[in-house]
Amino acid sequence: MNPLTMLWTDLRILVVDTVKVWWRMFPQIAGIYLLGWLGFQIALKVAAYTDDLNVWVTIAIFAFGFLTQLIPVVLILRLVGRELGIRQMIPEEEDEQDERDNSITHLLAVTLLPFMGIYAAFGKLNEAANDLWVNQMVRTGAFSNDNVVTKLSEIASDRPFVLIAVVIGTYIVRRGFDLWHEKTGWRILGITVALLESFFMLVVVLGGVRIFNQVVDWVTDRAFVGWLAAVWNAIREFVAALPFRIPDVIDQVARFYLDEVWPSFWEVVSQPIIWLAVAALVYGSHVMSVAELWRTRRPLAHRLRGATEFDSREDRRRLRGIKPPSAPVQRAWVEFKEAFVGDIDDKYLPTLNSLRLILRAGVIFLAAYVTVYALQRILSNYTHLLVQNVVGGHDLDFWIPTDPLWDLLYGLPFEPLRLCLLAVVFRRCLELFRARAHPSDQVHAPVPARAAA
Repeated sequence: MNPLTMLWTDLRILVVDTVKVWWRMFPQIAGIYLLGWLGFQIALKVAAYTDDLNVWVTIAIFAFGFLTQLIPVVLILRLVGRELGIRQMIPEEEDEQDERDNSITHLLAVTLLPFMGIYAAFGKLNEAANDLWVNQMVRTGAFSNDNVVTKLSEIASDRPFVLIAVVIGTYIVRRGFDLWHEKTGWRILGITVALLESFFMLVVVLGGVRIFNQVVDWVTDRAFVGWLAAVWNAIREFVAALPFRIPDVIDQVARFYLDEVWPSFWEVVSQPIIWLAVAALVYGSHVMSVAELWRTRRPLAHRLRGATEFDSREDRRRLRGIKPPSAPVQRAWVEFKEAFVGDIDDKYLPTLNSLRLILRAGVIFLAAYVTVYALQRILSNYTHLLVQNVVGGHDLDFWIPTDPLWDLLYGLPFEPLRLCLLAVVFRRCLELFRARAHPSDQVHAPVPARAAA
C-alpha cells in the first residue's frame, strides 16, 4: 500500500474513532474526571493548611492529590478500552485471567513511576507545586517564597542524610506493605502501597534532583576536572588555528540542536509516545504479551507463561527452571535481592518494554498518532487563549480564587478526549500487530455501537 494512503487511513481511523467514543462515553468519563479534579483540589487546600506543621505531612497530602489524578486516568482508559473491545481482540482460547490485570492497585503501582516522570519532565509537577504555593499565600495573606520544592531543596542542601533516610525508610515500609498486600489481598493495603509509592516518588523527584546537583557540583570542583578542562582548551586552541573554523561550526550546530531541535522533539514527539506506552500498561500484562507475540509473528498456540517481558518475574524464572536455593543463608540473600531487583523488574521495567513495543508499530503509524495528538493539543491551547481573551482584563483578586474553575473548564473536554485518543491508538496498534501476524485478518474493525458497561 502507498505510504500516503497508509498515513491517511491511520489519520482517518484515529480521528473518527476518537470523536465517536468520546461523544458516546462523555457522561461516564466526565464524571470520573470530575471526581479526580475534586480530590486534587481538596488535597491542595488541605496541604496549604498543613504547611506550617510539617513539610513531610504536606508532601504526603500532596502525594494523595496526585494519586487522585492517576486513578481517574486508569479508570477512564480501562472503561474506554472495554468500549473499544480491546480485550475482545485476544482469542478466547488465549484470554487468560491474570490477577494483576484485574487489580487497580497493581496498575497504579506499575503506572505511578512513569506518570510522575512525565509530570516532572514536562513541568506539570512544578505547576502543581505553584498551585499549592498560591493556596498557601491565599491562606496566610502574605507573599512568601517558601513552598514544597524550596523546602525540600533546603533539606537536601542542609541535611541531605535526612532526605536519604526518609527515602530509604519509605521504600522499606512500602515494600513491607506490598508483601503484606500480596499475601492477604486486602484492598486497603493496596491503596496504602499506592499512597506510599506516590510519596516516595515525590520525595525522590523533588528532593533527589537537588542532591544530584550537589554531587555534580562536588565533582566539578575536583582538580582532575580542571586538568580535563585544560586539555580540552588546548585541543580547541589547536583546532581553532586551522583554516576551517571547526569549533565555530560545532558550536553553532550544537546550539541549534539544543535550542531548536531537541525542545521541539521532546515536546511534540516524545510526550505522546511516552503517554501511549504508559497507557498501554493499563490494559494488562496478558494483552501486552499477546501484542509482543503478534509483533514477532510467533504463534499464540505455542505461548508459554513467562516467555515475554510482560509476564511476571515468577513466571519467567519458573520457565527458565530457576529454583530458590535450599540453604537458609543463600535463600535469605536471594530474598533480600528479590526485594529490590524483583520490585524494579515487576513495576519499572514494564514501562521500558512497553515503550519498545510501541516504537515497533511503524513510522507511518507513529507519525499519524503524533499528528493527531498535536492537533488535540493545538485545539486545547487555542481554546485556552480564546477564553483568556474573552474573560481577560481582571486583576489577581479575580484570577486566584477562580483559577481552579478555569482549569476545570480547560481540562474537562480535552483531557477525556486525549485519553480516548490513547485508547483508540493502542487498539489500532494491536490491529496492526495482529494484521502482520495474520495477514488474512481484517485490519480495522469499526468502533462497536453498544453502550459502555
